[in-house]
Amino acid sequence: MVDTLFPSIENTGDDASPESRWKKRRISETSKEAETEARRINEESLKRWRTNRVQQIYSSKLVEALRRVRQRSNDAGKVSGAAREIRETADRVLAASARGTTRWSRAIIATRVRARLRKQRKAKSTGNIKSRKATAETKRIKLPAVERKLKILGRLVPGCRKVSVPNLLDEATDYIAALEMQVRAMEALAEILATAAPRTTTLTGP
Repeated sequence: MVDTLFPSIENTGDDASPESRWKKRRISETSKEAETEARRINEESLKRWRTNRVQQIYSSKLVEALRRVRQRSNDAGKVSGAAREIRETADRVLAASARGTTRWSRAIIATRVRARLRKQRKAKSTGNIKSRKATAETKRIKLPAVERKLKILGRLVPGCRKVSVPNLLDEATDYIAALEMQVRAMEALAEILATAAPRTTTLTGP
């Protein structure tokens, strides 16, 4: 009696199960392919930033940019803010070395434009700063530990405040590798300048 009332339940399950299995298998395969592709991209980015050629190119571009900064500061007679300008120049050269392939490099390149727009907005609306701060403080919600750490990481990596977690981790991996290369290049330049300084003092005299 039950079989006559519901004849298609068992058959439908048997017919749908191979298709559902195939879909699940296909989804798992695509996710594995995406993971392997992301892993390959991360490995390539790490290899790229660890090569001596990229470090030499970055060092030469950095020296040229710092010379231009020094020339501009000497012409303008500015001494204050030199450390900040050197840091910003080093970051811009680093972003240019990435050739705009990552989100963080594009964000650093666009920093100057955003800074100018921010100055204009501050000049127009200076009275509403306190009210906006108060509303921001009232809207603060306690997040779980993992979400809070991911949010902090998104603030540290330029241009990654509103991205998905996989993209954030990829960008952070590439950004950290680029910063490590930057540190190695600046240490090498500092050693060269330190060895060249005594020679110049002996040639010029006290």
